[in-house]
Amino acid sequence: MTNDQDERVFIRSKWGTNRYVYNPGNPVGRALIVGSLLFGLGGMYLLYHPGLLNGADTWDAGELRSAVAAATTELSNDARFGPGTVNFEDILEADIAKHGHSSQHALTVVLASEPPQSALIDGGAEQADYTVTAEGTDAAFCVEVHAMKSKLAMGYESVAISVGDGACRAADT
Repeated sequence: MTNDQDERVFIRSKWGTNRYVYNPGNPVGRALIVGSLLFGLGGMYLLYHPGLLNGADTWDAGELRSAVAAATTELSNDARFGPGTVNFEDILEADIAKHGHSSQHALTVVLASEPPQSALIDGGAEQADYTVTAEGTDAAFCVEVHAMKSKLAMGYESVAISVGDGACRAADT
């Protein structure tokens, strides 16, 4: 003998609410429960790995040029981050990838100057040069970042970023 509750895909919740929930006693209800969990996990994975949805793993020179220009303009106008910010290379790389259509994993942003000294405590100027390259193209860009910071301020007074063709000259050590 089968119970009528076991045959329905949706049943009323036994938790005091009047909502309908999936019926774990029904094979279709169990499949919907498992499918919902897998769908949610897949969505969370894609949220933290957006490069999976990008079609290309390589960049072309034009796309890289426009992505670097758009990202540096945005970072200059924002003035929250400067070269003395921890992991500024990662921030720059993520912003470039956001403005391009190819994978962030194919991008490379390398500090080409002396490590910038943070001006958080005393204020003053911070500056650094970064070389941006990407798989699929021989194009390279030198991103020069100059920022002014007030003493003990959270953000920057100004951030000026200039982009030049070719890799930055390596710092003399």
